[in-house]
Amino acid sequence: MVYHSQHWVHSQLVTRFVSALAKLSLFAAGILLVANQFVTTENHAYLSSLPLALAGIGYALLQIQLKPPVRTLLKRLLLAGAFVLWAVDQLLPGGRIAVFIGDVVIAAYVADLFWMIRDQQRGEA
Repeated sequence: MVYHSQHWVHSQLVTRFVSALAKLSLFAAGILLVANQFVTTENHAYLSSLPLALAGIGYALLQIQLKPPVRTLLKRLLLAGAFVLWAVDQLLPGGRIAVFIGDVVIAAYVADLFWMIRDQQRGEA
């Protein structure tokens, strides 16, 4: 009985943390849009990185908590990882590494859309 109670408390904490990250990511995206013209290029990189990182981390934690089938989990973690990599890419100086990370993010988004299209055509989603 103690394990069940502890698991429930842990689950509730994760749920609240994921909800907080989701709300913070929306708030950070709003700030990004409003403050866009008022910040320096250096600070803009941080402003644009924050909502991406918060959303990606929150989505990854949610998927780990939900424990979908392994194939679904991997697809969803790829999407979450793409957001986090995009956040990292925002902070990198221009160069080969930044271009490569940007290309990885593009490939991950294209793969995710491919799977969504295929799943929807099959009536799975």
